[in-house]
Amino acid sequence: MMRRASLPELDGYDLARALRAQHGADPTLIAATGYGEQKDRLRAADAGFNCHFVKPVSVHDLVLVLDQRVVSSAH
Repeated sequence: MMRRASLPELDGYDLARALRAQHGADPTLIAATGYGEQKDRLRAADAGFNCHFVKPVSVHDLVLVLDQRVVSSAH
């Protein structure tokens, strides 16, 4: 079984859940990972990520997501 790399104290999913618990929906959370199967996308969404990208992340796509969040928060 392949072991996934993680952050020293908690993984990105745990970090996203903690940020959501502390700050609600306000921060934009973007997952950038090497894993892109449907189960990985669902796990990211369940953890509270707004968006899921598979590395390498296109700067154009990243800017589009951030622009959409800025526009939606302005309304």
